[in-house]
Amino acid sequence: MKKLLKSASLSLNYRSAGDPSAFCKTGLAFLKDAGFDAAEMSVDVFPDDRWQKPVEQAVQDADALGIPFKICHLPFYMDPERACAEKCIQALRTAVDKAKALGVEYAVVHPNTTTMPVRSFNRMEAYDLVMRHLSPVADYAEKVGVNLAVENMRLVPGIRQSHRYCQDADELCEVADALGISVCWDFGHANLAGFKQSEALAYIGKRLKVLHVNDNNGADDDHLAPFMGNVNWVDAMHGLALAEFDGAFNYEVGAGRIPKDLRKDFAKYLVDAADQLMEYIV
Repeated sequence: MKKLLKSASLSLNYRSAGDPSAFCKTGLAFLKDAGFDAAEMSVDVFPDDRWQKPVEQAVQDADALGIPFKICHLPFYMDPERACAEKCIQALRTAVDKAKALGVEYAVVHPNTTTMPVRSFNRMEAYDLVMRHLSPVADYAEKVGVNLAVENMRLVPGIRQSHRYCQDADELCEVADALGISVCWDFGHANLAGFKQSEALAYIGKRLKVLHVNDNNGADDDHLAPFMGNVNWVDAMHGLALAEFDGAFNYEVGAGRIPKDLRKDFAKYLVDAADQLMEYIV
């Protein structure tokens, strides 16, 4: 069995109203108690106008518990044109500063793409839009020393015979290679696209640095725990072997509807499921 560090979002822990520092401290302790080795978080937890002290405290708490922040998620914007506006790009630069202060290995970004009918899809136009959005952010990240990983996108239900730029491995790698950054692979997104994940991951190869492990039933982006949907996990994990992946086994699973008293049991299931899934990385 290939042993990878187990990682999950701090949002697995029940979040009550309070300051970001308290959320991080209790979330890190929760993950540690459940058996995780590392943490992921969304940096927009920290307000843009006063983030330095909460981030510094979060790092101190992570160091004390021995559960580092390996991955973070930068903000994303649903409107492609708005995402290219200077205000949004500046917000992403601030998010990169937060990622730098957290000491993460990789910060995940979304390419600003939308689902559209195949007859309206223009790959070059989509590529140009993504590059206009992400190039300034990638340049800034390189300047301050933060590694970025661009994530594969999902189809949004409701549009027949549709496509979304960066749902396919070749489009995703086209962007990653042009920007000189890495790839984040979301298994749930890939399941919605309906293709063989091992083949896609073999194509991505060593570009692959971040995982978003979650399941769904092929209809919507449900962020289910593994084995709760219809992802072919044997094939998907074989893809990790083909890509020679050696990063963190990182969950992006929804827990919002799970009662507070059941969160520990749910987190323990995820730890056990990770061990089971790693048996398939052959």
